[in-house]
Amino acid sequence: MHLLEQIQALRFPAPLPARLLEVRQIYDYPRVTNVSAAARAALEASGLLTVIQPGERVAVGVGSRGIANLPAIVRAVVDRLKAHGAQPFIVAAMGSHGGATADGQRALLAELGITEASIGCPLRITMEVREVGRLPNGPALYQDLHSAAADHTLLISRIKPHTDFHGRLESGPSKMAVIGLGKRVGAEAMHAWGTAGFQQFLAPAARIYQANTNLRGAIAILENGYDETAEIVGLTADQIGTEVEAALLRKARALMLGLPFRQIDVLVIRELGKDISGTGMDTNVLGRLRVNRQPEPEDASDIGALVLLDLTEATHGNASGIGLADVITARALRKADFAITYTNAITATTFGLKRSCIPIVMADDRRALEVAVRCCGAPPDRAPTFVFARNTLALGQLWMSENLRPQIEAHPNLRIVGEAPLAFDDDGSMASPWRLT
Repeated sequence: MHLLEQIQALRFPAPLPARLLEVRQIYDYPRVTNVSAAARAALEASGLLTVIQPGERVAVGVGSRGIANLPAIVRAVVDRLKAHGAQPFIVAAMGSHGGATADGQRALLAELGITEASIGCPLRITMEVREVGRLPNGPALYQDLHSAAADHTLLISRIKPHTDFHGRLESGPSKMAVIGLGKRVGAEAMHAWGTAGFQQFLAPAARIYQANTNLRGAIAILENGYDETAEIVGLTADQIGTEVEAALLRKARALMLGLPFRQIDVLVIRELGKDISGTGMDTNVLGRLRVNRQPEPEDASDIGALVLLDLTEATHGNASGIGLADVITARALRKADFAITYTNAITATTFGLKRSCIPIVMADDRRALEVAVRCCGAPPDRAPTFVFARNTLALGQLWMSENLRPQIEAHPNLRIVGEAPLAFDDDGSMASPWRLT
């Protein structure tokens, strides 16, 4: 009998909060009001245009992340290159994502709003690579063949704290060169070295790409805690992987919005997806890594039970990160495409193993929340605390149980703006604060 048939009758009743408070996190973050103008200004101020001659071909690397205003930023860079007389085209700098196929990566770009029609230049997508060098006592490095065949390559890359490891360099153009331009071959080669490999090899790898390839630089994007563009900076190849990129990472970390409380009995996340985070749910927000043979961070959050309700449509069944949850719904499991999920997880080696394990599965939202109450470790003399979030990227609006009111009112950056009953439809799906379709 299939798992989803076996669990249909299972229920472990437990008291749930009757009402939830709608809470806003209020911070004064920087925000770019005209991203197209900012992208053009970053390209011009960096001096990157001075090395590009009219008529030369420029490969513009775009990844698979859900970056705010991505189509507008990419279009602005492409238009400025065309105005300069260059011939830009888009390459998919996204490692093994999209099922590690050219068609899958083209489809991912389309989901992000990156098409030939929307950007105004060709898309040249391949999984084929060439070797460009080898790190001493480390992995070989690779470059997408279409990128390598151009006169120049520019990356459009968000800089942010990584969800797998912490170091001087994390998510940004240095990693995008190795993993993104390296496609599946490059991603597997670097991931085989685990956390220590990223910490040790990203900076020297950037020097190899600078010396041995046509990588000229990057348009680096920083976002604030409300998923808005906070800053756009142009980097030359000799700045990638240096203190310049490291300083931008520190700035990006300071702009992150997290959960307001370190201790939460039950955290409910509505949706997981690769469009939200490389790990489906951002481990920097959750405060849990679950990486094989790696300890949890010393400042890890104290979450008693994490419930995941659904997958995003844009993740196309990629459920990487589902193992970060403790309890999931049958709806989330049904949407998982395990060919895509396992390809991504196994390419990531130690990073993907635990995070792709299947948690306890319950038939509906109500039953999943009840299991979390029973297993969260809250003492029997008080009701467990609840925090609900749409996903780990949208944290400006949260819903919380009423027993958190004193902590909310004492927090300088939290405001209670409403409340609603925690209700369920006849099929056990949450009717509020979100109706899932």
